[in-house]
Order: sequence, then C-alpha cells, then structure tokens
Amino acid sequence: MTNVNSTTTPNAAPLGNTPVIPTSSIARQQAIENALSMALFHIRKGDTHQAVAKSIRATSLLKQSCSDLFIGSV
Repeated sequence: MTNVNSTTTPNAAPLGNTPVIPTSSIARQQAIENALSMALFHIRKGDTHQAVAKSIRATSLLKQSCSDLFIGSV
C-alpha cells in the first residue's frame, strides 16, 4: 500500500474577490503602495472605475493602519 502525502500551502489565496488584510506593518505598507500604484496605472489607461476601486482599497488599508496605530496593536 502506498501512502501519498499531499502538501498544501498554509497561506493559500482565498477564492473569489475576498480581500486579504495584511497583519504585519510591512505587509500592510506594501499592500497600500501596491493599491496606489495600481490606481495610477488604471488612471493612465483611462479606466476610472478600476482606479477608484484601487483608491478605495488603499484608503481602507490606510484607515485600518491608522486605527491600529492609535490602538497600539502594531
């Protein structure tokens, strides 16, 4: 009898459009910068809907970061 051990990634990407909220401050900063960069990319392409979506994402991450700093959990 052969046993097969399947390896799974512990941090697999979620299904669908569920946003991943980074927990470390460096990961959060990278996510904020990425969202802002993508917003600029979409603005330059003329896709304002996607640009607004990425801007809102960056804003919500900044808000979460500021509230975590205020609470002192970072």
